[in-house]
Amino acid sequence: MTKCVYNFTPGKGGRPGDWRQFDPTFAKNKRDREKARNESKDEGEKWGRDYELYRTDLRSGVHLELVEDKLSRAVREIHTEHLQLDTKPRKACLAVPSLLPTPLLELVLRVLFEHWQQPPSIMVLTTPILATVGAGLRCALVIDVGWEETVVTGIGEYREVAQRRSIRAGRDLVREMKKVLEDATDQSKSERKESTRVTFAEAEEVLQRMGWCRPRPSGQSEEDASKDAAVKKRISLPSGALEVPFSRLADPADNTLFATSSSTDSLDAQELPISLLAYTTLLALPLDLRSLCISRIVLTGGLSHLPGLKTRLLNELQRLISTRGWDAVNSYGSAQQHHDRILKERSANAPPPTNTNKPHQPPPHSSSTEEPDSHSSPSISLSPTKKPLQDSLPHHQRVHDDIKDPITLKAERHTLASKEQRDGVARGTVRGVGTLGPWTGASLVVGTMRVKGVHEVEREEFLRHGMRDGGGLLY
Repeated sequence: MTKCVYNFTPGKGGRPGDWRQFDPTFAKNKRDREKARNESKDEGEKWGRDYELYRTDLRSGVHLELVEDKLSRAVREIHTEHLQLDTKPRKACLAVPSLLPTPLLELVLRVLFEHWQQPPSIMVLTTPILATVGAGLRCALVIDVGWEETVVTGIGEYREVAQRRSIRAGRDLVREMKKVLEDATDQSKSERKESTRVTFAEAEEVLQRMGWCRPRPSGQSEEDASKDAAVKKRISLPSGALEVPFSRLADPADNTLFATSSSTDSLDAQELPISLLAYTTLLALPLDLRSLCISRIVLTGGLSHLPGLKTRLLNELQRLISTRGWDAVNSYGSAQQHHDRILKERSANAPPPTNTNKPHQPPPHSSSTEEPDSHSSPSISLSPTKKPLQDSLPHHQRVHDDIKDPITLKAERHTLASKEQRDGVARGTVRGVGTLGPWTGASLVVGTMRVKGVHEVEREEFLRHGMRDGGGLLY
C-alpha cells in the first residue's frame, strides 16, 4: 500500500519557519508572478518547468546540485513523517525509467546511500517490468503515459524486447487544456489575457477532475452531437467562473494523444499517436511474443486513469490491425501490383491444410469399417531433390529430412499433449489487463518473493568507485 505521494511544487522550497502561505496577499501575488513567468516563457519548452524535478534532456539547463538537494530533502521528510522506520538496514528497490540518464541515476543512488538509514544494497529495476509484475504477467505490452513522453515497451519473460517513444504525453495535454479554458469565454483577446489567464496549477487540476477521452468517432448524428455540446460545466477559477461545454473537455486528449486534428503522414517518428505507437511496437516483436503481448496490454502512468482512454486505445489498435494487418510497409506505391502477384504465387504454392487429427469417414456405400491412423503423415507429393512447401502445416506434421530419433519423437508427443493447454492461453486478440502499478510490483519482487535482482548496486562498491565503468553493478 502506498504510504506517501510527494509532489515537487514551487511551494516546497521554503525554509523552516516560512509562514508566507498564510498571508492573505501572498496567494494573489504568487499567482500574478506565475502569470508573468508563463507569459515570458516559451509555451512549448518551458511550460510547467517550475513543477518539474528534472528533465531527461540534461542539455536543457538542469542543475544537478539543486536536484540532489531537493531529492535529499524529500527522502528525509518521507522517512521522518510518513514511513517512520527504525535504524535497521533494509534492502531497497529503485524503480526508474528505462532510459534514465546515468548522471541522474548516479545522483539518486548517492542520495539513498548517504541517507542515515544506509541500505546495504539497492536493486535497480525499470518501471515497465515492475508494471508487468504488478499485473501478474510474464509477457505484456506496457504503455506508460508519463509527463514528458509516452513509452511503449514489449516485455517477454521479464525482459524488454522492443521499445518505442513519443512526445505526446502529459505536458502537452495540460497545455491543451489551458488553451480550452482560455478560449471558453466570449471576451476579446486583450481582455482575456488580463482577466482569464489560466496558470499551470489550475489547468492541471481541471484536467485531473474533469478531463476525459471520448470514444472512437462513429456514425453519430448531428442531433446527438448538438446535445453533447449543449451540456456545459461551470468551472470556478480565482480569476472568475467559466462556462465550458462538456464535449470540449475531451478535445485535449483527442488532439494530443490520438492526433485527430493532423494527418499521421505528416508526423515525425517521435510524434506518433499512442495507438500507432503501440502498433509499431507490436510489429517489432517476434511473432510468438506478439501473439501473447497483444492480449496483455497494460496501461500505466500518471494519465492512465483518464476516463475513456483505455477503451479508446484498444479500439484504435483493433482498427489498425484490421485495416493494415501485420505488414510493416504501409504503402507500396507503384509496386502494389507486383506485391499482390507475389502474394498470390505464395498462396498458390502452399499446400491445402489437412486435418489429420480427426479420423477419415468412409463413404456411405463403402462397407469398410477400418479407419486410418490419426497421426499418419500427411499426403504430400515428395520431391527427390528438395522438400515440399510445408509452411501451412504444423511442425509435428511436416516431413523431416532427419531420422526420427527418440528426442524428436518425445518432443512431438509433448507437442500433441500440450495442445489443449496452449489453446487455453489467451493470444491473438486485443485485450487490456489492469495492473496495480510499478510500486506494488517492486513490493512483490523485494518484500514478498525476495528475488535477487540482475542489476544490484552494493553500497561499499558504489561509494568507492561510483558508476565508473559499471562499478558497483552486479550482472
